[in-house]
Amino acid sequence: MPTRTMSSLHPFLRSTICMMTMLMVVPGSLHGGTSVAEVDDDQPDLRVVESRTVEVVDAASDATVRLEFRGRMASSGSGVIIDPNGLVLTAGHVGNRPGRRVEVLLPDGRSFRGETLGQIFNDDVDLGLIRIEDVPDGETLPAVDLAEARSIDRGDWVITLGYAAGISDRIDVQPAARLGRVIGTDGGELAVDSPFDAGDSGGPVLDLDGRLVGIVSRCGHQAWQNIATGVAAIHAFLPHLEADSLEDIDADAWSGNGARRGARRTKRDPRLLAGIAANTGSSPGFTAEIRYEDRLVGVGTIVGPDRIVAKASLLARQSRDAIAIYEDPADGRRVLTDVTPIAIDPELDLVLLDAPGVEGPARPPELRSEPVGAGTVLVVLDDDGDPADFGIVARDQDVLRAEDATEDRPFIGIAYSVERDGTGVRITRVVPSSSAAAAGIRVDDVLRTLDGRPLQSRRGLATELSERAIGDLVSLEIDRDGESLEIGMALGIRPGSSTNGLPTNTTTGTSRLRGGFGEVHLVDADIPPHRIGSPVVDLDGHLVGWTVARRTRTSVVVVPWKRVLDRIERLDPDRDETARRLCAYRVGVTESTDGRIELAASDAFPIGDAIRRERFAPDGGTTWGSWTDSDDGLEWSMRIDRPGRFRVMIDQACSRRDAGTPIRFSIGETTLDARTEATEGWTQFGAFPLGEIEIASADDYVARLLPLASPRNAVMKFAKITLLRMEEDRMPPLDETRP
Repeated sequence: MPTRTMSSLHPFLRSTICMMTMLMVVPGSLHGGTSVAEVDDDQPDLRVVESRTVEVVDAASDATVRLEFRGRMASSGSGVIIDPNGLVLTAGHVGNRPGRRVEVLLPDGRSFRGETLGQIFNDDVDLGLIRIEDVPDGETLPAVDLAEARSIDRGDWVITLGYAAGISDRIDVQPAARLGRVIGTDGGELAVDSPFDAGDSGGPVLDLDGRLVGIVSRCGHQAWQNIATGVAAIHAFLPHLEADSLEDIDADAWSGNGARRGARRTKRDPRLLAGIAANTGSSPGFTAEIRYEDRLVGVGTIVGPDRIVAKASLLARQSRDAIAIYEDPADGRRVLTDVTPIAIDPELDLVLLDAPGVEGPARPPELRSEPVGAGTVLVVLDDDGDPADFGIVARDQDVLRAEDATEDRPFIGIAYSVERDGTGVRITRVVPSSSAAAAGIRVDDVLRTLDGRPLQSRRGLATELSERAIGDLVSLEIDRDGESLEIGMALGIRPGSSTNGLPTNTTTGTSRLRGGFGEVHLVDADIPPHRIGSPVVDLDGHLVGWTVARRTRTSVVVVPWKRVLDRIERLDPDRDETARRLCAYRVGVTESTDGRIELAASDAFPIGDAIRRERFAPDGGTTWGSWTDSDDGLEWSMRIDRPGRFRVMIDQACSRRDAGTPIRFSIGETTLDARTEATEGWTQFGAFPLGEIEIASADDYVARLLPLASPRNAVMKFAKITLLRMEEDRMPPLDETRP
């Protein structure tokens, strides 16, 4: 079987292979109605696209299957049934080799045994075939039709259905739909801008007639960079896959080039947004920029006189001195007003702001009355009330539960063992920069109760935390060396791990809090995290919901507008309590017992408009990138309990041609200047010394990392800064000295 290694991938695709799934259609189910030929390539009628998409998703979902491989090489992916008698087409890197056993799961809950037939993965051709073995006699399975070999071209609309891991982590859901256009065809490759992610590999790409035109293979760093194996290659290789006779096939003859081109005739074509604006109109005075010292913090939605809602975790650092800038709907002037947080809803990560003088639009959008089902096109508005981007709803119904997103839960920051007599839990480790560290909890303390409730098991503590929100105050009864103490604690967030919870290939920016929002719509719009907090409308301009998070490269989370209004009406304004709760969204960095202070990328707050949270770190964790301006940077809140001298190390990546940008690291008024260092590329990280820094007194500080000049492309990809205490005879560990 011809194969090549991942090193032969095009550079922008090399770092990620997406196990993904796509859309399928029952033969003959989409005849009639508006012809696809009536959808003009250059100026498409998005209402026609939406109508056809809804039909295809409804007809094809039943043929999109989840594939589960067990045993030592356990893995999962997606596939599409192409023969009612039980042939499933998938990606070659999903099945890997012939003769493997696989479980085939249909969306209706049925499960079948299967076996892999021919499999090929040489980067440009990525196909595999599976035969379902135990289909009952006389029963046919839902299947899709294969399009003609040369039936797809640049600019054509396509639909992807698949079990993307970041949005399809449960087996009791339908596949998730995404919409895009063909951005190029070359050799065996089909390049599309409908976003793929981990779990989608092997799924189908379909045209607006529901015919199979591609099989998902891999994705790049940007949401629009996605490669499938095209229908011409499928026609050429399918007979050989079924016969498992691939030895004589020249797969290299199908070599492609990734087909990376400009935005014209893609989903990112600015003319599409202009057309949406012409049809739906603008909504000036409905949205606002939230800024701090002329730095963009987030986007707010005006919900009434003197009232704006925004994403709470985005405002957590700059909320005290933030301003709102909005367009006066009467005369179009840009108006500035101070904003003050007055109420917070931790479940929706929503903060209500007092904004004197704000009135809202003269004619706010009407609320959509029709159901919002899979395939519905939704439009995200920008800070001027104009369309910023659009996408389709992934499924008829989605629920993000708190238990599905561990980083959304309150985090104490302890490791512990249960006492043998069942009278509490003994602390074995305190996580630096956690709520426990801030409250002064020490190793060997025994936690007896939380808010008066006895702690007798691991499950007991987990249950207590599951009933609380970030920012909640709790009272802990502690036994310390035989003395009973009562310690108050504000529950905060988990330090240093903002992107580690989701099984996603994304390297695009994602929000810190990404789940536990209840019933939501997941939309494949490409909105950066600092633009979250804006409203969403349909193609008629009717109001649908509010953006609360960028979850993965495939989905923005939209909370239905009725839920937002209901929560706002139930909020009890309290400025002091709101300010305190917002503090809980900030990580206060502290020193660990080995004299190390780690300023992780995921604990930083961004400075500037361009810098973007990404996921490039070697461990799959958060990085910051896209620094292109000297006004961009990062900030941390930190506590120094023991002054002294530290060696400063930075983990970063930068190509050789772009290295050398001067940078400055500071703690309070103390600064350290250096330059970015070259690595083997933008995804190859190295640890480099910045120098030494002296901290003269114990205090709370703000640490900053700033470029001192605007580079040609970007400053670097940043993962973390580590401060190493340089004492030879260290003082006792922090946990043993704090009162």
